[in-house]
Parts: sequence; structure tokens; C-alpha cells
Amino acid sequence: MQPTITCGKQLAEHANLAGSVFNDVNLSGSAFENVNLSKTRMHDINLSDLDLSAAQIGGATFKHIGPPPNKEGKQERQRPVTFEEAMLCDSTFRKVDLSNVKIIDCDVTGMTIDGVLVTDLIAAHKHQQK
Repeated sequence: MQPTITCGKQLAEHANLAGSVFNDVNLSGSAFENVNLSKTRMHDINLSDLDLSAAQIGGATFKHIGPPPNKEGKQERQRPVTFEEAMLCDSTFRKVDLSNVKIIDCDVTGMTIDGVLVTDLIAAHKHQQK
């Protein structure tokens, strides 16, 4: 496939770019509205300061999230990420660093941590505080 887009700002409206390949491309500051990215594969992508709204992510996989390891193989902490008004029911978080995470005004019915219901943990904590 030969490159067909030159450098500089581009406008694609009502275009079908299915099956396109973008390699070593800078799209910072771009705007995507009413775009179908289903079944898209992205690797080594910088999404810092990305703002997603009205997004459907059912079936999506997020893996190896965070800054790349340094020369010593250690991964620096990244800036916090915010999830608001999101539906993540039935999702799985595996081997995720949740240190200092705040869960506020969330429905945790059926949510478990290492097999223990969070609602039971909260109830036990409240009982102990009495």
C-alpha cells in the first residue's frame, strides 16, 4: 500500500477509510466525531490528555497501560486517570495497580476484591467504627 496522505492538516468527511494503516503518524490535536473505530488495533499509542465522551467500549481490552519502563525496567507512575459516569459492570481488573484509587458514589453491588464482596467489607468497616 503506497502512502497517499501528505504532511499537513487533512480533512476527511463522510469518508470510508476502513482497512487503512497509519504508521509513525502524529495526530495530536486532532478531532474525531462520529467515528467508528470498532475492531481497531492500536499499539504503542500516546493517549495522554485524551478526552473520550459518549464512547462505547464494550469488548475493548486495555493492556500494558502506563509509561514505558525506564532503563532499569521500572515503570514510573503516570498522572491520574478519571472515569466518570461510566458503566464498567461485569468488567475484570487483573494485575492493576489501584493504589490511592478513590471510589466515590459508585454502585459496588456484587463487586469483589480477591473473592470478598466489597459491600461486606464496607459493612464490616462501618460496624467496627461504632
